[in-house]
Amino acid sequence: MSSREPSGEPAPAPGTGEERAGRLAARGAGARWVAALLALSLSLGAIAGVAYQRYAAAHLRALPRVPACVRGARVALRTPAAVSGTEPRQTASGETVYLTLGEDRAVACALQLDEALARHLAGALAEQAPAQRAARLIELVRDRVPADPSYDRAASAAYMMASAALRGLPQDVAEVRAAAEELDQRHACRFDTRRTCPTRPPLPALVWLAGVPAALSLLALLWIGLAASAARYRRWAGRRGR
Repeated sequence: MSSREPSGEPAPAPGTGEERAGRLAARGAGARWVAALLALSLSLGAIAGVAYQRYAAAHLRALPRVPACVRGARVALRTPAAVSGTEPRQTASGETVYLTLGEDRAVACALQLDEALARHLAGALAEQAPAQRAARLIELVRDRVPADPSYDRAASAAYMMASAALRGLPQDVAEVRAAAEELDQRHACRFDTRRTCPTRPPLPALVWLAGVPAALSLLALLWIGLAASAARYRRWAGRRGR
């Protein structure tokens, strides 16, 4: 026997309104959790990203593009000079030195980047003794190019030409080998290269403290989304199976 309202209409099923209200409340709570996780992921991710960008700008700068002439100068500098130089160039002290054609080409290339760098390079290439030339070449990269990022192109070009000039020297000279090692290390510590830098500081703790919770929150959101999609698919498949 069915129950009816005084008006004669069928009474609603017991508990139907309460169940609907409970489902709506659960959905609202779930939406608030999703919004909270999304806000947490975005805010912590932004903090970690800013901290990493500041670190990378100081310690992991990308290799800059250098003038095309640098590559040609490297080829010329790798070949040991067999004759005395005849091309006049001025050093940083104002002294006139005479370089080979390949050395002169390297100085002319450096002049496109910085006049002071070109003059110091001319003085280094004018040294004939392997140990003295190696010392002047490492001095060129270590002391003659400022650490400011605006000089990164000049620093990269100086490294490429100095390392090529060191290869043109006798490799059995201890000073030459030591200069080549220091040159590679300084280049690796200025730019993000395959070689490790022993003096590079580790990532700031803030990157990990903010980045790990941000990643976990993102994974939680992904899991919630997948679970919701699976539930909707099961409901859709259930309706089709009726």
